[in-house]
Amino acid sequence: MTDFWCSVILKSGDYNGRPAPAHLKLKDVTEADFEIWLALFRETAAELFAPETAAVFVERAERIAASLKLAMFFRPGPAAAAGGA
Repeated sequence: MTDFWCSVILKSGDYNGRPAPAHLKLKDVTEADFEIWLALFRETAAELFAPETAAVFVERAERIAASLKLAMFFRPGPAAAAGGA
């Protein structure tokens, strides 16, 4: 996790993994879990950092969570898969 966040925030290049495939392996995770994780993340960031720094972390975490949720839970219906026709 440290390597991941250093790469996200500091652009350190320490993390070389692929978050979406790693999360896709987690079969018991639900969309609701992301809100729980984000709430804990917001709380922790607020405790550890000045407000403007915490906001940077939270904004990135929210964007990453949205992307992961799309990868994990979005399944287009038949009309979307057929081009909307």
